[in-house]
Amino acid sequence: MSKVGLRLLGLVVAAAFIAALVLLARRPPSQMRFALVPKSVGHPYWEGVREGMEAAAARHNVQAIFHGPPEASVEEQLKIIEDFITQGYHGIGISPNDPNAVKEVIKQAMDRGIAVVTFDSDSPESDRLLYIGTDNRAAGRIGGREMISLLGATSKEEASEELLVQIIGGQPGAWNLNERMAGFREAVEGTNIKLCDDLYNEENPDTALQVAENAINAYPNLRGFFCSNAFGGPGAALAITGAIQRGKIEQGQIRVVAFDTTDDILNYIDEGIIDCTLAQQTHKMGAISIDKLVESATQFEEAAEFVRPPEGEDVIDTGVSVVWPDDVADYRTQPTETREASQGT
Repeated sequence: MSKVGLRLLGLVVAAAFIAALVLLARRPPSQMRFALVPKSVGHPYWEGVREGMEAAAARHNVQAIFHGPPEASVEEQLKIIEDFITQGYHGIGISPNDPNAVKEVIKQAMDRGIAVVTFDSDSPESDRLLYIGTDNRAAGRIGGREMISLLGATSKEEASEELLVQIIGGQPGAWNLNERMAGFREAVEGTNIKLCDDLYNEENPDTALQVAENAINAYPNLRGFFCSNAFGGPGAALAITGAIQRGKIEQGQIRVVAFDTTDDILNYIDEGIIDCTLAQQTHKMGAISIDKLVESATQFEEAAEFVRPPEGEDVIDTGVSVVWPDDVADYRTQPTETREASQGT
């Protein structure tokens, strides 16, 4: 064989050897680890997210864990995220209790080649790759329109009375809840609905009941509650039920637009205490979060950098729908994934 032939053969062998090393260096999917960190794990709202995560992880043949603080806590959530970074997870999804508090820890993760997305609640000014969840401001506007309809509200100029409505949030710093509350305000602006000062239930059922009772006691003519999280609706319903029993208010005097579709909220809709609730597609949040984390982590292993979506395309809206009394029976009988898929976006 000529010298040229030998040289070409050597180049081919070397290229094949390098390609083999690259293939060996790539981590099998089954060895890739991902985590979703919710605000807390102490409420059934998160079950749909966890189920979606598990389904997607099985589809991709990767490991995934759903772990957060027992109750909503900024400090505990940060510690959990830091632990996943230290353990070298390949991707982390976060539902931030506070959008500003997680910015530094997200940067730490991304700088170490760990993909980060947010779900359910965003940290839009952080280095995260994507937000996956409800368009919360739009959902708040939907809630506002439903309240206008329930109360028969009109423009301020046409109205003869003010209709008092209490907005109830969760953690004061929660981005998603603040967006819902802002959307609600936008929808009712210019009507004869008058909003009381915001109250917060701190993502705690006992506090949710207490703040709702406080509102009923403070405003004898209260006409509505807009509850921006899963704790608010049941808290308002319990407070209303007690006030009716004590003769403080009349049945139907206070209308309730809730958020989320936990069993207790659906039960209160059946009982006529909560009028309607806004259903989020939690299964989609969990599944798409894993899909995007796997995609980003794989890209990083191949190119040692993350491919960011184009500007304006870093939000995936998973959709929301309104559940009324006539919808509850069908809603209960469908599996989570099927039920949410039928709602559309």
